[in-house]
Amino acid sequence: MEQLKKSNFIALFFASAFAISTTVSANTCTDAVFKEIAGYYMIEDSGLQLDSVISPNLYNQTYTYSNGKVSRSQFFEKESGSTSTMNYYWNKDESTLTKQGIEYFMKDSISGDTTFIFENYYVQGVLGNQKTIKVTSQSASVLTKDLDFGQEIFEEIINKGDTVVINRYSGKDNSASLSNTKLYVSSTESDKCLELNKNGIIANTITYEPMNDGYSLSFYSDGFITIHYYSKTEGTTSIRKTVKPVKISPKARYFDLLGRYKFTK
Repeated sequence: MEQLKKSNFIALFFASAFAISTTVSANTCTDAVFKEIAGYYMIEDSGLQLDSVISPNLYNQTYTYSNGKVSRSQFFEKESGSTSTMNYYWNKDESTLTKQGIEYFMKDSISGDTTFIFENYYVQGVLGNQKTIKVTSQSASVLTKDLDFGQEIFEEIINKGDTVVINRYSGKDNSASLSNTKLYVSSTESDKCLELNKNGIIANTITYEPMNDGYSLSFYSDGFITIHYYSKTEGTTSIRKTVKPVKISPKARYFDLLGRYKFTK
């Protein structure tokens, strides 16, 4: 199956990682975006969890949790009608892996105000990349070792209130060559924020919408729309919302940290 080829699963974390608030719903768009990018969905006992990601006419992805952590994700591609499953194993022996499909072997620990997460990413039992993630309330960093291409990528995410800065380096830390910068800034509309590229050009518009049992973040770019729903951790109720279909043309795709599709030029 095409979805199981390692080359299709190279993760570029900063571009579209999606995460969870800690104890309460985010009250600003930039704050919500930071909590997505920083990887809060991996922190146990969070107040909200990622319920689903939907791109109309293209795909649906849903998430299952166990003890406060993601345990499984299912991706349904509408065009082909196929479903892919990604499993996550937390703080267990690697013998737990089935060596079938897509599997993430995860370990986490806490020191002071910092959560450390270590991830090994497997496809059919073959290790494709490794990540070391550090998360605090206002910053995060991700070191990715891509074993397919022998590369290291370091990313830092900083929340400055009305601005979220993402710097990407071609090396193991921020002393290496800076290869890309992105900014998420507050809009004049309180429920919106903008993604700017390194040239200050708007690349994406994000809308934050509070809901009774969580919130949603909608990303609009080049005719694309992707909506991320967050719900309270009590129970497994899915947030439902009617979305106006958007005409979308197929584009190149890759997967983020949790296996979700990212569509790009």
